[in-house]
Amino acid sequence: RSAVKSAADDDGWATLGPVGSHITNQGPFDHRSYGFKKLSDLFASIDLFEVSSEKTGNQTNYRVRLRKP
Repeated sequence: RSAVKSAADDDGWATLGPVGSHITNQGPFDHRSYGFKKLSDLFASIDLFEVSSEKTGNQTNYRVRLRKP
C-alpha cells in the first residue's frame, strides 16, 4: 500500500513501474515467487487494489490504486 501511495497521482492512480521499483528498493522481491508471471497479475489478485490497463500500440501500460471502501 505504501508503494502505491508514494507513486500515486492526485486521483490515487500510480503507474505500475514506479510502484514495482519502490517495492524492490525496500528489499528483495520477485512477484514470480508468489506464482505470478507479471506484477500486474499479482496486484489484480489482491482485493485491496484496482488495476487499470491502457494499450498504446503494442505496449500495455498498467496503473494501480487502492480500492475505495
